[in-house]
Amino acid sequence: MSAPHPPIAFDTTGFEREGASPVWVDPATGYGVNVAVNEGPPFNAAWMADLATLRRGFAEMFAGRGCIIEADLVPFGGVRAVYQVMKMPHPRNPRGTIFAAVFTLTKATRYAQITAFGAEGNPGDFTGIRETALFAKLGRPDNWILPHPYAPDLKTALPFHRGDDPAFDAQFPDHPLSWVRAQGRRIHQTATVAPELANLPELAGPV
Repeated sequence: MSAPHPPIAFDTTGFEREGASPVWVDPATGYGVNVAVNEGPPFNAAWMADLATLRRGFAEMFAGRGCIIEADLVPFGGVRAVYQVMKMPHPRNPRGTIFAAVFTLTKATRYAQITAFGAEGNPGDFTGIRETALFAKLGRPDNWILPHPYAPDLKTALPFHRGDDPAFDAQFPDHPLSWVRAQGRRIHQTATVAPELANLPELAGPV
């Protein structure tokens, strides 16, 4: 039996699908992409009407689990999506970090997410490579940890810091944060959304 078609398709060149599951894995890194559909609205509909409100809302919602690095409202496969880049502690390595780039398609009664994910701190990994190299280059600056750009008064489970800046991705192309951002761009450029999802009523706010 063939695997079911996911509601969001993207360029999977170089990926291997895990059987009939909606998960594609990059064999070179072990990082992957997942597609999921859930019932109900994913967050407060009022967030969709104002980008600053949306960014602060996501930063606060995720603060206890990690840290939102980026959030934006973007066109996506003919519809719209909330784009997020986030980080969270690795559940099996206290020094490791999981990174994800997520597109959330926000419909009134259902939402779909496509997530590129990669982890630093898997067994055998040396953690903190990006941070260590940048400390050496920048001289371990006093302003390494920064106020959160979407909520300066917010305390997050993982700090927002200078090493999260996408300007450093080219120096660390194999780091999971660089990888998920690159896959986010690839997904954004190639994604198509199935009509049965795209044609559902919008959650709120301007299209």
